[in-house]
Amino acid sequence: MRIITLGTGAGRPTPQRSASAVALEYEGDVILFDCGEGTQVQLARSPLRWGTIPAIFIGHLHGDHVSGLPGLLGTWSLGDRSVPLKVFGPPGMKSYLRFLQDLKTLWIQFPIEVTEIKKPGVILETEDYQVETIRLNHIIECWGYVFREKDRPGRFDEEKAGQLKIPPGPLRARLVKGEDVVLGDGRKIRSNELVGPKRPGRSAAYCLDTAPCENAVALARGVDLLIHEATFDDSVRDEMQKWGHSTAGQAAETAREAKAKRLILTHVSPRYPDPKILLNQAREIFPNTELADDFSEFAVDAKL
Repeated sequence: MRIITLGTGAGRPTPQRSASAVALEYEGDVILFDCGEGTQVQLARSPLRWGTIPAIFIGHLHGDHVSGLPGLLGTWSLGDRSVPLKVFGPPGMKSYLRFLQDLKTLWIQFPIEVTEIKKPGVILETEDYQVETIRLNHIIECWGYVFREKDRPGRFDEEKAGQLKIPPGPLRARLVKGEDVVLGDGRKIRSNELVGPKRPGRSAAYCLDTAPCENAVALARGVDLLIHEATFDDSVRDEMQKWGHSTAGQAAETAREAKAKRLILTHVSPRYPDPKILLNQAREIFPNTELADDFSEFAVDAKL
């Protein structure tokens, strides 16, 4: 599982930082959080296999978070995509895409399901993971997201299985799933004899754009990785509150209060050609902080 920050700028793209977009790669699948201007170019430059992204999560409808979506959908249509796509976003998401289709500036030639978020909770669930959402505190309606891998089976004791003469194949697979099995010679083997305790799943929260709020803390509670906006430095804390943004120090305070394990700063204002001040301010409060650039990669390792 890894995170690739495709776009890390705020407000507008610059030669150094593209508009907001973050890819989460999990077991070969890629899901996308936000899709600012130029995201498809960033995807094309990345090492990701992005032609069959199954889901895109849009936080809010400001252009630096959504303007790249029509182009990406159009490119997939030109490429004869047939795999269904789920798009999640705030109210207005459907009418935004429908308006472009009505103007004949956007053709979507593959199955697409658009869900407008009305309440917090789980909005996507698969066999392996789920994505939850909660409303943040921006100047327009904005939703944050958290990816949670489900707990994984415990480790299988291959050596002991060999000693017990359990053949490789379906019987071992059933034991891993927690089922007890009966061997051909009549012996009953219990799953807990060979499989250790379940291993906790990994998690990553995406928290853009927002002023500090209780919901941001709730979103990031105990996550392995928190991706949080750090649009400005702490000298403008009071001013940023009215614009629905957080400073680097406030992002660090959110991570500390939420007891997140790592903090990744993104959504950097163009006023900071050298954003080290943001990283330094955050690290004074939350030492395990990193600053994302376009195409930075952050692994979220499996828990033992």
